[in-house]
Amino acid sequence: MAEHSNSSAQTREDYSYEAFGRDFFEHAVTVERVEQALSNLTGNAVDFGPRSVGPGGLARIQAEGNIGEPSVMRREGELIEFTLMIPIDLDLTVRLAGHDHRFETELRAHLKLTARAQAPLHIFIDIPAPGEKDIDVELNARGLRASVLDVVADVEGELKRYVARYVAKQIDKPEIRRMREIDVRRRLEKNAPEKQIEDV
Repeated sequence: MAEHSNSSAQTREDYSYEAFGRDFFEHAVTVERVEQALSNLTGNAVDFGPRSVGPGGLARIQAEGNIGEPSVMRREGELIEFTLMIPIDLDLTVRLAGHDHRFETELRAHLKLTARAQAPLHIFIDIPAPGEKDIDVELNARGLRASVLDVVADVEGELKRYVARYVAKQIDKPEIRRMREIDVRRRLEKNAPEKQIEDV
C-alpha cells in the first residue's frame, strides 16, 4: 500500500511555490464559489422612500421590490477578478399634483471583484462599494403623463444614489463578509487528523 502511494507521488512533477500558489487560488476562487458567497443577497427586500424629488420637490417617490439572483463572470487578466451584476426590480410610484404614476423599474448594479491574498494565509474577495456610475436604471411607465417627464431625470438620480448605498451595505453585512473571507490555515488545521495513521 505504501509502495503504491510512493509510486503515485513520483509521477507528479515538482514546480515552484509561486506556481503552486497561483493554481491554489484558481481552484479556491471560482465563479461558483463567488456566486455561493453572494447567494444570501437573492430575495432581499428593497424599500425606498417616500422622498421628495423634482423641481421644488413637488413630486414624491416611493418604491419597493427585491434583489434578483446575482450573476458572476470571470475577467481575463493577471489578477483573479470577476464582474458582478446585481439585478433589482422595483415597483415605483411617482406622486405628482395629486396623481400617482407607476413605473416598473429595472436597476442593475455593476461591480468588480478581486481575489486578494492577505496575511496570514487568508483569501479575501474584495468588492469596492459601487457609485452612481455603476448603476443602470430603466423606467418602464404604465401610464406616463407629459408633466412627469420633468421629474424622471431626478428620479433616476435618486434611485442610483440610493441603490449604490444600499448595495454597499448589503455586500458588507457580516454574513456576506464571512463568506468573502477564506482562512486557509484555520481550515487546514480543522481538517487535520488528530493522530497520524501509519501505513500498514
